[in-house]
Amino acid sequence: MKQMIRKLFLADGGSYALSTCMSARSGSGKTTLLTRLISEARKDEAFKETRFIYVSIKRESLFPKVKPSTNLNDLFKHLRKNPIGVYYPLEPQFYEDDIDELIDSIFTLSDSNPDSSFVIVIDDANILKGFDNRGIPSQQVKKLAVAGRSKRIRGLFITHRLGNLPRLMNGNMSAVILMSISSMDIDYSKKIFGVDFEPLSNELFDYKWAVVDLIEEKTYRFNPVKPV
Repeated sequence: MKQMIRKLFLADGGSYALSTCMSARSGSGKTTLLTRLISEARKDEAFKETRFIYVSIKRESLFPKVKPSTNLNDLFKHLRKNPIGVYYPLEPQFYEDDIDELIDSIFTLSDSNPDSSFVIVIDDANILKGFDNRGIPSQQVKKLAVAGRSKRIRGLFITHRLGNLPRLMNGNMSAVILMSISSMDIDYSKKIFGVDFEPLSNELFDYKWAVVDLIEEKTYRFNPVKPV
């Protein structure tokens, strides 16, 4: 499991340091899984200088002991001393602007902190403009997906369906985390990823999950994790 967590989250500039995505419908166990995976990553010396930022448009928190920030100044003050930050964009009309500013700020922070790395988890990314297979996301989201690896920054985009992902991301991801998959996603994934997800469609229940390694083209199946 340690090696899988490193493949999913370690932002070291290596071949596996591309962005990742997660397909998870409501009630599929996403919160329990992510909390466990990030908590386990924090125990690994490889993540000693990593900051995790969880962005929740719906104001959900993976980490009850972490006080959410509603503005970026508070978030970055928190991250100076803490490895995990939670950010709640406040106004729906400014979601995209707030997340774009966050991404730009993390890139700036990375330049001034060469020993640090960052993981930006954007939950319900499908709410953002440009998040569909024909959509064009913002320049900052593009930068996160395409240029993040060289800056020790990884994005994890959580959507309800794989079909919510803009196509420009399809060649800039190293793995897909699956907690649910629809029949439409099966067809979509064959065309875009060249992977047949159909064998998984009847296995992702009772909080079971899987990781599709897009670099080695391998699928790994897992039983439910225990809550932290």
